[in-house]
Amino acid sequence: MGSDTILLFLSCIWLALPLPVLAQASGILVVDLDRAYETSKFGLSMRDAFNIDNQLVTDENVTILNALKEEELQLTEDRTTLSPEDFAIAAANFDTKVQEIRRLRLQKIRQVDERFKRLKLFFFQRIDPFFDVVMREFNATAILEKGSVVRSIAAIDITDLLVERVDQAFLASSENTGSDSKN
Repeated sequence: MGSDTILLFLSCIWLALPLPVLAQASGILVVDLDRAYETSKFGLSMRDAFNIDNQLVTDENVTILNALKEEELQLTEDRTTLSPEDFAIAAANFDTKVQEIRRLRLQKIRQVDERFKRLKLFFFQRIDPFFDVVMREFNATAILEKGSVVRSIAAIDITDLLVERVDQAFLASSENTGSDSKN
């Protein structure tokens, strides 16, 4: 056999191997953590819960802004009946109130931003046990983040498998929580 025939033969054998066998044979697995976070039901649920909480903060901001606008309009109306000194005091009090509210709301927004930044980290911490299970299943010695891999074969990418496992556990947990709350 010529070298071209041997290469063709080996390529055919390589392509004929089932994907999990390739992953098991390599000892190295690859995962796209961002895709796992973006596509898993667990990651989606976390982001949905965050968005609901964030909407509450947005609604609070709108309510506070509307109340301040009404108070400012009232202060403008009162200007015609107040002495210049009394109006100056009322305006200064209003300005102090607005500055304090702004400080508190900015603090709240920073807290929301920090929570958002920690969502992905929390997701990765919660799915960490799945890596051990998959590594044992494939007899792997390492799992690399896909973004840091220069080149790999698709067969060692466990992202879809990881998402499937996380989703199964998440849905089972959600069902257990739902059935507990019905009792």
